[in-house]
Parts: sequence; structure tokens; C-alpha cells
Amino acid sequence: MRFFRRRRRQGRGHPRVASVVVLLVLAVAFSATGYWWYKSRVESPSLEDPLNVVVLGIDRIEGAKAQRSDTILVASLRENDLRVLALPRDLRVKYPDGRVEKINAAYAHGGAELARHVIANFLGVELRYYAVIDYDGFEKLIDLVGGVTVTVPQALKYTDHAQKLTIDIPAGRQKLTGKAALGYVRYRDEKTGDLGRLQRQRQLWEAFLREGLPQISLSRWQEIVSTAQQYVKTNIPPVIIYRWSQRLQGLKPEMVQIKQVPGEPLCKPKPVGCYIEPDPVRTAPLVAKMIKRLEVVTADEVRIKVLNGAGVAGLARRVGERLQHEGFTVVHIGNADRLDYAHSYIIDISGNAQKIQLLRERPWRSPVQVVRPEEVRDIIKGLAAKGVTGQDADALLILGQDFQLQEEDDDGS
Repeated sequence: MRFFRRRRRQGRGHPRVASVVVLLVLAVAFSATGYWWYKSRVESPSLEDPLNVVVLGIDRIEGAKAQRSDTILVASLRENDLRVLALPRDLRVKYPDGRVEKINAAYAHGGAELARHVIANFLGVELRYYAVIDYDGFEKLIDLVGGVTVTVPQALKYTDHAQKLTIDIPAGRQKLTGKAALGYVRYRDEKTGDLGRLQRQRQLWEAFLREGLPQISLSRWQEIVSTAQQYVKTNIPPVIIYRWSQRLQGLKPEMVQIKQVPGEPLCKPKPVGCYIEPDPVRTAPLVAKMIKRLEVVTADEVRIKVLNGAGVAGLARRVGERLQHEGFTVVHIGNADRLDYAHSYIIDISGNAQKIQLLRERPWRSPVQVVRPEEVRDIIKGLAAKGVTGQDADALLILGQDFQLQEEDDDGS
């Protein structure tokens, strides 16, 4: 089944369509197209559970010979549970012919089928289905459901005359049209980067689930799908689409998880240029959790407070930044109650062995002792006196004088 309308756009703009593409593609396809095909009494194949779909957001560049996928997502759907794994478009991966290239080039070389194959091979999972939508389709689908209401925390402004791109969204609660919604989820600032953009994507997703999807009647869905046929293409069998539509209808924001495949940004001389080097060690548990549905704790679920107890300037900040880069959630960086700790400690606040093991297994260059709060009551009291508690944290990491870090000394806590 192929639904796609070829149109040309001016300029490239900031990277990626939002993760909300998953909702728009699947919601429209599941809730409307499938209904009509079901009415046609097509024979039903066995229902896959979970249903894993590669979702590609395609931009159109004026004068370009081929399209590339600016958004690459793998959506894994179960009843009352949607998990979305986002892959950076500049991720450098191996292709079937042995060459190593950015993952977003797969669509340009071989369309959705090659993209699906390359992504499945990289993640090490079977991915049979794909859905593709372009920026024009994203805008149109948002408009068809009447827009999406969000609260914009601060004004977003960006202008690129060469690419004929303008983003100008004021702060405050407002209903975004398709064009504004696309600008909202494409906007990227230097301070928050991809994390900020991911937060905006999730906000738009939740707003659509909260107010957009429940208000759409069957007759309205039929109107939507008539237009959607021009913008979306997928190889998902129509009957599978219908049968999954019933599960999608009950989806709520708290049932959605969105995570991003980690990697290291690198730049090399041409012709290689800048790209993202995959991190297989950190990617494997994400795939296990998000796609294979295994009970695995990932680094982003471990909340850490990093405390300088050694008196070495900048130690806590540098260790905290490194942990953040490795995917951990660092909720506080500062000084301990004193700066003469001889030894380093991981104080296990959560009691979750998997979380503490993830932190403990890091390649520390010095011994770090794991203790429970009741084993170090004096330390806990001292930290509390300085306003540092275990609240909102799974672990307190106290860096003592035995902790070694290779970087040069720096200023800061």
C-alpha cells in the first residue's frame, strides 16, 4: 500500500521531524484506513505483538537529486504501551554492501526498504514494516485534526534566509497550526540541543493524545484518511492496521516512552566529515528494553547526585558531565559536606541493585565503595546539614581524595 504525494520544498532547515510523526502516521493509518479495509473483509493474518514499525520523516530539498530521512524512529506498539526509539540521522553504520555511511542516506540509496533493512541490522532486531511521511504531510495532518494546544515556555525565533525558513512562536499557551507545530518540534537551540527538542516533541505528542485523538469521530477519520493517502506510504497490511487501531485508541501519555540511541559526535577530514559514532555498549540495553521488551534498567533511569568531597576544583562538574554524556541522569552537581573525604562512595538510596550495578560497573580508575544510607549515618547527617539529601536520587556519588580523573584541573565545584 503506497500513499505518498511528491512535492518540493524550499530549503532544508533544522534537522528532523518530531517524534510525534509516530502518532500521526500510526493514528491516521490505524484508525481510518484500516477501518475501511476491514469493511472490505480482507482475510486477517496473525497479529504481531508487539508491532514494530520503522517511521521515517522525509524532508524535501530544492534541487536535491535524492531524499534523505531527517527523522528515523522505531515504534514498538503493544496494548497500552508505545515505545519509541529515535536514531540520530548522522549515525554512521554498516550497509549490506560493506560500506560505512550515515544511516539517513539509506532512504536516498534504496528507499524505505533499504532503510528498514539497515536499521534492523544495526539494532539487531527484525523489523518488517515501515511508514513514511514528509514535512508537507506532517503540517497537513496537524491541520486536519484542528491543531494542537501546547504551552510554549519561551519564545522560539529562528530565521534562515538561504533556506527560506522562519520560526517565530511566542511564549504562552496556544493552539499551533501545522506550520507552527512543525517549527516547534524542529527548533533547536544551543543550550538544550537535542534534549530540548525531544522535550518539545514529547509535549506535542501528549497534547495530541490528550485533546486531539479523543475528539475525532469516525466520520472525521474518514475525511482525514482521504487526505492522508496523499502523504503517507506504508507496507503494513491493511487488516493489521485495523486490528491495531483498537489498541491505539486507548493510548494515554503515560503509556508512551521515547528514548534516543546514544553515540559520540566526531569530525574527521573530508570526505568523511562529521558524524555520530555508535555506542554498542549503551545501545544494547536500550534495544532490549524498548524493542525486545525485556526487563532491563538503562542508564537514563539512574538519577545521580555528584558531590565533590576531595577539594579538587572542578572534579564534581567534570565527572557529572561525563556521566551525563554516558546517558545517566545527573540531578545535582556540587560539594559534599566536607572536602577531606579520603575515599569515594556510592551511597545506594534506591535499593535497586540493577541501577547501582550500572553505576558501579563504570571503568573507574580508583576504588568506589557502595554503601547503604544506614551504614554511613554520619555522612548522611552531614550532607543533610548542608542541604543535600537523597530525595529525587537513586545514588549519591561522593568523590574522595582517592578518586582519579585524567583531565586537567579546572575551576568549579
